[in-house]
Formats: sequence, C-alpha cells, structure tokens
Amino acid sequence: MAAISSMAIWATQINQTQNLESILTAAKDAQARSDFSAAAGYYRQAVKISPNIAELWANLGLMDDLAGNSAEAVTSFTQAAHLNGSMYVPQLFLGIEYLKLNRAETAIPFLQKAEQLNPQDPQAPLALGRALAIAGKGDHAGDAYSRAVNLAPDDGNAWLGLGMADLQQSSADDRLMAETYKESVYTKLRAGETFAEQGKLTQAAGAYTSVLTAKSLFPPCVHAGYGIVLLRQQEVDKAHAEFDKELTLNPSCSLARLGLVAVRVAQGNTDGALKDLVALWHADRGFLQENLPLLRDGLTENQRDQLLRMAEDLQAHEVVPPTESGNTPHTESKSETTPQLSKETEAFYLSGQYQKCSEGLRPRLSVLPAPSLLLLTQCAFYTGDYKTASSAARRLKSTPATRVNGLYWESKANQRLAVAALTRAGETGSNSPQLHVLLGDVYRQKQLWDDAENEYRKALALEAQNQSASLGLAMALFSEGKNDEALAIDKALLAETPDYPEENLLAAEILVRNGHFTYAETYLKKIHDTGQKSMPRVHTLLGEIYAGTDRLPQALSELKLAQSADDDGSIHYQLGRVYQKLGDKEKAAEAFRVSQQLREQSDDRLDLPPQ
Repeated sequence: MAAISSMAIWATQINQTQNLESILTAAKDAQARSDFSAAAGYYRQAVKISPNIAELWANLGLMDDLAGNSAEAVTSFTQAAHLNGSMYVPQLFLGIEYLKLNRAETAIPFLQKAEQLNPQDPQAPLALGRALAIAGKGDHAGDAYSRAVNLAPDDGNAWLGLGMADLQQSSADDRLMAETYKESVYTKLRAGETFAEQGKLTQAAGAYTSVLTAKSLFPPCVHAGYGIVLLRQQEVDKAHAEFDKELTLNPSCSLARLGLVAVRVAQGNTDGALKDLVALWHADRGFLQENLPLLRDGLTENQRDQLLRMAEDLQAHEVVPPTESGNTPHTESKSETTPQLSKETEAFYLSGQYQKCSEGLRPRLSVLPAPSLLLLTQCAFYTGDYKTASSAARRLKSTPATRVNGLYWESKANQRLAVAALTRAGETGSNSPQLHVLLGDVYRQKQLWDDAENEYRKALALEAQNQSASLGLAMALFSEGKNDEALAIDKALLAETPDYPEENLLAAEILVRNGHFTYAETYLKKIHDTGQKSMPRVHTLLGEIYAGTDRLPQALSELKLAQSADDDGSIHYQLGRVYQKLGDKEKAAEAFRVSQQLREQSDDRLDLPPQ
C-alpha cells in the first residue's frame, strides 16, 4: 500500500509540474501578445499550483499592474515580498502601486528598500522622489531625484522631477519665513529678490528699502542688490551710490563691483569697466558667469552687447590671473584643527575668491560650526555651486539660532538648482510636447512669463493641436499684457471646445480688462452655475460688469458671493463702491474698512509668488 501511495504522490507531482509548465508557457505567450489580463489569469492558476514561489507571485503582480489592476497587483507583490524579502521587483512595484493609489507615505519605505536592493536602477529613486514630493518632503525628494539623474542623465522626467522638488522646497522655505519670521530682514529681502526676478521693480525697491531702514543687521550685498534694481529702473546715479555704500560697509561684495562695471559702461567709461571686469574674472570666473545676467535689464541693448563682448573676450583668451606676493592667499592643505584654515578661507571670501573659499570648507561641511557653515553657504552660492550652498543651508536651518539664515539661503540656492534642472529637462525631452507644457506650467506659476511662453511655443512647434499648450500660451500672453494674441488663441480653442470653463473664463478676463463688458458677460454666463473652483473669480468679474453697466443690485449679489475669497481687499473695495452708488454710506464705510484691513495684511505678507 505504501508503494502504491508513493507512486500516486509521484504521479500527482509529475502532473502538477507538467500543468505548471504549460500554464507558464501560455502566460508568456499572452504576455508577448500584450494580453496582460489573460497572462494574469494564467499566473493566478500557477500560484494555486505552487503558492510558495515568490517569482510567480511577482510575475502575477506585474501582469496585474500592466492590466491596470492596482489593488490585485498590491496583493500579489505583498505575497512575493513575504516569501522573499530580498527580491527587488516586489519592493519597487509595491511602492509604485501605492503611488497610483495616492498613498505616498505607504509607498516610501518600499521604494527606499528597493533602492537599497538595487542602487543601479533609476526607477526606484525616481519613484521615491515623486513619493517624497507628494508627502511634502522637498529636501529628501530632491536628494532622490539627484540620484536618479546621476543614473539616467538623459531622462527628462527625472530632471523635471528634480526641478519641481527644488521649487517645492524653495517655496516651502519662503512660506515658512513669511509665517514664522514675518518681521525678519531675511524674509523682506527674499521678497525683494523675488519681485526683482519677476520684473516687479517698484515692489522690489520697496522691499529693499524696508530692509535697509530696519534697525537690525542684514546679510551682505543688500545695498548691491538694491543698486541693481535701481540700475534696471535707469536710476544710474542712485545705483552708483548704493554700490559705493556696499563697498564701504562690505568690501568683499563682488556683486557691488559687478554693478559698478555696469555703471561705468552706462557712463561710457569702457576702459574702467574692462579693468573691473578683468579683476572679477581673475578673482572668480564662476561668480562672473553666474551673475552677469543680473545686469541684462539695466543697460541699453548696445551697452549689453558691449559688456557681453568684454566677457566673451575674457573667456576666449583665458587670461591668467596675476600673482602678487601677499595679495593672493595660497591653498596648501591644512588639517581640520589648524586655525589658519579658517583665516585662509575667510581671506578668500574677503578677496572675492568664492570658489577657493568653498573648496576649502566643503570637505568638512558635516562638522563645520555655524559661522564657518554660513561662510561656506555664501561662498558656494556666489561661485555658482548651488548644491553645496543648499546642503550647507539645510544644516543651518536645523539649528534654531541660524534657522532663518538657512531658510533664506536654501530658498535662493534651490531656486537656482530648479532653473538648471528644468532647463536640462527641456533639453533632454526636446521631442516631448507634454514635457514642454509641464515646464511652461511651472514657469507660469512662478510668474516667469517669457520662459513660460517659450516652453508653450516649443510644445506647439512639436504638436500644433496641443490644447494644453495653446491654453497655457494664451494665459501667459494675457499675463504679459498681450491681450489681442491671447484672445485670438483662446477663441480658436473655444471654437473646438465651447463649454470648457477655463477657456471661457480667460476670454472674459481679457474682455473685462479691455472694457468689453457685454461680450465678456456672454462667456461668464456659460460657466456661471457649473460649480467650478474658479466660481469666486466668475462672481467677481460679473460683479465688475454689472457695476460698470449700472446694474447695481445684480453687482451687489455677485460680489457678496465672491467676498469670502477676497485676499487683498479688492472685492470689498468694489462692494464699497457699489454701496456708495446705492446710497448706503454705513455699509460702504464697513466694506472700505475691511478692504483696507485685507490690503494691509496682503502687504505684510509681501506676497511671494508660488514656486
């Protein structure tokens, strides 16, 4: 009987093996045909026959993933990971599946383990970067994306993710400064710099003035930054005075010396400008290359060309810096405990040799005390080593005493890193219209209208009927004040999709700006009761139209519906005007009071734009 029983077991095992082999063959055939649902069905039969083979569960998960069955895929990958915790695929795809299910926090540990198991595959850090970004951990998201681009330098999505993560962290730093350190000169200075980047020079000048008149210490080169704003406003003499003040207070500020180069070019002193430019080139060519674009709006086109030719001549001829005894610090190696190292790097900083200063401190970034860490941050930033500047600033913000310093420098450095990454994304993904649309959206959110316009036009050159690119371009053009072209593009879109809320709202915005109330009203009424998130803006525009066409009760009704979204006092101001026309002085006064209060709160925030 025992022999018969053994034979039966053996026969059963043979049959199961043969069945499993035929099932796996069928699964592979279905997979080759891209019939992933059928392949998943075969693998489901296979795991019933051999439920303890992790690879079968992993293959089942992959087929469910490809078939779009995320919940089933999670179950299969979980079982595979349970059977063999050192398998890469289950860990990676559990993270990816949880991301698809909008469970970023759950995805993170799986993706971290996947990267540990296979540090050479860019998929893991790429997905991890996305998960960390969704979870609001911009610093760590940037680190993950950095590893991804190192492994896959031609992956446009990796560069785009890196740029987005850097922008996310820069924005988070700005927001934290505005909320926690509202009265800090660092917060006001960051606002001034951001306004200057956007071309809002009046607001920028106001922010710089509030820093310079504050009764507290402020970072180096503030007078120089203000001088560059004045230069862009064609206030050459006032700019000159600010550069001189900077060098009196802070002789190490190369930004002030660069500003004086522009002043001399504007004054026709070409020889003096060239002499100063050569000195800056000798001190730190990285500084000059990174900061020369700051002067682009402060000079006429001919002056810009002249300055650019000077800079190009320096680069073409590779001028060797003169060596004068006692002038240029030497760079022989010192031990960590040698006090002379600190003095030497400080001497590099004071002479504008930021790269040498950064190189002297960077190897000890993780152990530097706060004063040296701040010095490293500044030197690295000014020479264009934004990665080191960001890393050093991250350490600064981890300590309460230097937190606002760290937030300020990290925000600046990460913004520069983001621009570089997004530029690289555009280069690596030059044949992807969608990538250019995404880049355009990012630039538009940052109010960099020219950059946004360029990206949308690149997308349309690749795909002329791309609706997202056309709408984005129309929005960017409207923001630049190019109303006619924006409206023409928007009307072409509406001819194809007449009921799209965003396109109708944009048409109304343009027409209201130009005073064409009747036409604008037609577009707004099409979306008035659609429940879109833009409804407060729809109510505001209708209120403006009704007020401008003497339909005051209707104007009052619409503006009341919009008033909860008033973040700068403009809606309550319109309410006040309507109440005045209706003869209700008491309600008008109250509306104006609220408007003033909201406007002051808005001014206090120094509204940094989204990044």
